[in-house]
Amino acid sequence: MDYLSTIIKPLTTEKSTAHNAQNKYMFEVQRKADKTTIKKAFQEIYGVKAETVRTFLLPSKSRMLRRGQLWKKRPVAKRAIITIAKGKTIDPNKIKA
Repeated sequence: MDYLSTIIKPLTTEKSTAHNAQNKYMFEVQRKADKTTIKKAFQEIYGVKAETVRTFLLPSKSRMLRRGQLWKKRPVAKRAIITIAKGKTIDPNKIKA
């Protein structure tokens, strides 16, 4: 698995911006990625050592479209909360050059 494709995108939600003050950053990752792969990918992309990686799966949800004629399912997504050392900061939207 390629490191650049392991981390899909950083998440900028109200909850994730509150985590940034505690040196925790939230990312959407590939579903097949494990914690060690995510940790190596983070270090490769951002150049900062990750202390801990916590992952969780968001369940799929169904919603109705066109007055009950069509049901659509959102796919299962995987997210990771990555903690870095105190005193270190990153800009999640910019990768290491």
